Amino acid sequence: MSRLFRLPVKSARTIIFSLGTRNSFVALPLALALPEVWGTTVIVIVVQSLVELLGMMFYLRWVPNKLLPIR
Repeated sequence: MSRLFRLPVKSARTIIFSLGTRNSFVALPLALALPEVWGTTVIVIVVQSLVELLGMMFYLRWVPNKLLPIR
């Protein structure tokens, strides 16, 4: 990716991590304000947040070591 866009490694890593998250905790208060009929929305957002956190743990190992190592 950094080769494709000719970005420094640190900038490319920042973009990868930014694109990997969707900031679901920003949407959570909005979901909590919805009527009870939309109650499953809160569960979906919390599960999506957990998946996002697991993905970030994977990214912390994979991106610096495999995808964009500093040479």
